[in-house]
Amino acid sequence: MTMPTLAENQLNDLSAWLAASSTNGRSPLGDTILRGPYGEPVTVALDDPAPDLSAAISSGCLPLLVAHDTPAAAFAAPEGQPRLDKRAAHVVWLAGAAESDPLRGFPACWVVRVAEGETLRQAAVSAGADPDTDGLIVGIPESCF
Repeated sequence: MTMPTLAENQLNDLSAWLAASSTNGRSPLGDTILRGPYGEPVTVALDDPAPDLSAAISSGCLPLLVAHDTPAAAFAAPEGQPRLDKRAAHVVWLAGAAESDPLRGFPACWVVRVAEGETLRQAAVSAGADPDTDGLIVGIPESCF
């Protein structure tokens, strides 16, 4: 039995955080507040450009590109979630704050902006991250900001 890698543990933490951030809420009067997915992991090879996600992005979905196997993204409507650019910026901020505030549940991983036609590896190198490290690298398409 092999032990999970740091990146696999971080991806599990990210998935748990996304699930918790996507649950329905309650209003002060007890009404259900519907929320769609805060963001959805999308598997992409480290050296392949991201797939065309423009339709999902234009509908407000936040794809989080990872070079690990994840379930296929459903890209459900993100009802009740902040605007796309606010969610993208919040994910960047949380990743940066995670080392000093691990109780938020967000992993201390690299979050990088990925330009159209750019690979996750290229985006990581441009941001100063080692794409061959054991840690998780999350790419957010530039058009989300």
